[in-house]
Amino acid sequence: MASRIQTRRYADAGAKPGARTSPCAGETAHEIEFRRFAEFVNPFPGAVAALSTEQHLFVKRELLRSLSRRAVCWTVLVSVGATLLSIYGSWIKTPESYRWFRFAWILGLWGVATPMAACLLKRTMALPKHASADAVEQMHWVWAAAVTLTSFWWAVGSFGLTPPDFSSHAPYVKLASLGFLEYTLISHTFTLLLLAPSLRANLGSFVLGAIPFGFSLAPPLLIYRPGILVFYTSQLIGYCFLAWFVFYSQQRSYVKQIILDEARERAEAAKAEKNLLIAAISHDLRQPLTTLGLKLNFIVRSIKSTHLVEDVSLAQRQVDAMEGMINGALDICRLESGTWNVEVQEVALPSLLRGIVVDMQPLAEAKGLKLRLHSRPWLVHTDRHALDRIVRNMVINAVRYTPSEEGGKKGHVLVSCQKRGSHIKINVWDNGIGIPEGRQADIFKSYVQVNNPERNREKGFGLGLSIVQGLANLLGHTLDVDSTPGRGSRFSVTVPFIGLIPPELREVQTVEDADPDLTNMVVAIIEDNRDLRIEISMRLSERGCYVVAGESSSDVIEQLGIEALASGPHFILSDYRLENEDGIAAITAVRAASGAAIPAILWSGDTSSAVLKKVAVSGMKLLSKPVSERTLLTTLAKYKPKTSTEGG
Repeated sequence: MASRIQTRRYADAGAKPGARTSPCAGETAHEIEFRRFAEFVNPFPGAVAALSTEQHLFVKRELLRSLSRRAVCWTVLVSVGATLLSIYGSWIKTPESYRWFRFAWILGLWGVATPMAACLLKRTMALPKHASADAVEQMHWVWAAAVTLTSFWWAVGSFGLTPPDFSSHAPYVKLASLGFLEYTLISHTFTLLLLAPSLRANLGSFVLGAIPFGFSLAPPLLIYRPGILVFYTSQLIGYCFLAWFVFYSQQRSYVKQIILDEARERAEAAKAEKNLLIAAISHDLRQPLTTLGLKLNFIVRSIKSTHLVEDVSLAQRQVDAMEGMINGALDICRLESGTWNVEVQEVALPSLLRGIVVDMQPLAEAKGLKLRLHSRPWLVHTDRHALDRIVRNMVINAVRYTPSEEGGKKGHVLVSCQKRGSHIKINVWDNGIGIPEGRQADIFKSYVQVNNPERNREKGFGLGLSIVQGLANLLGHTLDVDSTPGRGSRFSVTVPFIGLIPPELREVQTVEDADPDLTNMVVAIIEDNRDLRIEISMRLSERGCYVVAGESSSDVIEQLGIEALASGPHFILSDYRLENEDGIAAITAVRAASGAAIPAILWSGDTSSAVLKKVAVSGMKLLSKPVSERTLLTTLAKYKPKTSTEGG
């Protein structure tokens, strides 16, 4: 179906209505007549889109498969109708041969036509997917012949029914031969619909199937009732025209299916290309950004000049902005590719919300806003990290778009939760600028910001709420927005409620703020970028880690053998894209050499869906570059082994 080469015959048949085409060199007289006929008839049903040879074969094959199923149903209906007619019909009773005629008529339909249709259906379904055009065409003609013969044999029954009596005193018998003709013409409506995938089958049934009626009923009708004969003939011609129109409508439905499939394939290809482009760009940006971020963080802590600190802080903010933009694009890619894994479990709502408010408090205070939290000791059923991301983004937006003071009223943001039946509604309230009702649906679109026409980077990049919508859909949570311009907004997410947190656990929930202690933790680093490897080793060494770093798994394994450590490594951090192996294989090799299931995390700037899916299948976690020093230290602290003092 990928080929776009068109055969002249079908390309010409699909020409636009009314278009004049001149004779082409090499055209036969038959092809010229066909083209002229197509130009004449196309204004009635509408032109068919020009198809390639493969696509046209697909249409013919689908029409054949549809015809085969419908024709079997039609044959069974004809046989059932014949059975009823044999019981209730007005048959000629003498001589004895007419009784045998009725039996043979029924037997021909049930004993020959119906089994033949079932056999043809089996043969049609057994046709290979890549059957040739000749094989499909041949099977189509076989079906048309079978339908025509069945219709012919059905009409033969008129010879055994009581012939019409046109004398003035003769009673009208409904199920005599003339009534049989009338019911047959009425039943052609079902024939028309059931045999719609085949014009030749319909025409064969109507025209050739009417031949027995022509011999049994046409002569007396022509003599005694010529008007009725003309009426019946007109009905038959009308059915033929409708059969032609219905067939072409059926054909066009399959052509539309091909067009839609092609459009869907092009859209999926464009989406894959976009994800690949973003993955490539983000990977190339993340490597230097990670190194630069770690170096700037170190410089800020080391330098003493006030002016230099301000300059470095400005550079750090630029790195943070680029990191936020790239991470947002990565999250969109993960949601679109279906590689964002969630782990739905019991989540303590107070600790989650308290952590968000504590993190956002400095940002709110710097802007002169009052940020408050009203929470209850509730457990909810969700993914902790995804819900954290949803609520955090809503709080960030509220802080960004709420002025410190307006009209004598101080700006404030409130995070609260309310129980609604079996669900908890988490609300983020603000008294900010608000959102017009006509734009509230737009705020969940990527890169759309309602009140940031100047594209001020401090107000974000327009990705936060798009990610919120994607995560809510992934978790099956409901988002809600209520906003009034000039008065403020309320964003809420509804999550399933489980129960109350046990009283003995309520006081244990705290939010860590100090830098974690990583003293004596042994960390193996596999990173083929030399500058980044050195930088991260220095930063971890400053925190008390013992670092074994190399550009490959074999390099790290060799150093571990030389060091002969009493314990460890306690953790493995590996880049995904290495020179001669991927990070998954590298971690597996180090684990095998150490003989222990060492905790490990991959980090990478590659955001392609193929990489994300492969990492997801491995069961390992992935950190997306650039990674802040704070994030890295917090992650390592989770896996630091406890000392005897800590455990005691």
